[in-house]
Formats: sequence, C-alpha cells, structure tokens
Amino acid sequence: METTVEQAKEFFEHYQTMFDSGDMEAFSKLFAEPFISVRPDGSVQSMPTNKCALKFFSEVYDNWKAEGYSSFRTKDFQVTPIGKDSMLVTFTWVMLDDSQNAIREWRQSYNLLARSSSWVVITSTFHA
Repeated sequence: METTVEQAKEFFEHYQTMFDSGDMEAFSKLFAEPFISVRPDGSVQSMPTNKCALKFFSEVYDNWKAEGYSSFRTKDFQVTPIGKDSMLVTFTWVMLDDSQNAIREWRQSYNLLARSSSWVVITSTFHA
C-alpha cells in the first residue's frame, strides 16, 4: 500500500467525521488491537481491544462536549512513510465550538499501519 499525504488526509477526514458524528462504535474500529495513546500529561492509555477504545473515546467525547466542543479542524500535516505498510502522521487539531471559534489546539502524531485495504492507528502521541 502506497503511503502518501493524500491517503493520510483521507484517513483523518474519515476519522474526524466519525468522531464529530459521535459514532464511537464506528470510530473505535479505526484503531488496531491493541492501541496505545500517550496522553497530554505523559500518561499511557493502553486499549487492548476496540471495546476498550469504545469506552475510552466515549468518555473523551462526552468530556469535550461538556467543554463546548462541536467539531474539529486540522492543519499542518506532515507524513513520513515508515517501511512498506506504515506511516507516521503528525498534524495540529483545532477544537471548535458551535460558532467555529477555537476552544484549543494541540499537535499530535499517529502511527498508522496498513491492514487489508485500510489503515488503522496503532499508537498516538500528544506533543507537549
């Protein structure tokens, strides 16, 4: 599977759509089993199954909604191919409220792995 900026952007457009829709069951299937997330405080959240990811991201979604989150925008994509079927994707998330005002933004990196005809996230890391 060819690794390109276009493939990464397409994957994360789908990722963003699934998250913004609140369909955490579909969203959780975008992750490998297991999946690891390095959180902003440096803690490591390990999710051995998509069911664990569903629970975790449902809580994240609810917490962000309580903060006023309505949707996301992304910017500053960087893609580094890693071997034949993997890539490191880094970009900035901008969390928006209902009026499209920025609540906050952060930089995050994702390691994607090709599985059949799609990509899955094996790890994500928030930048400090």
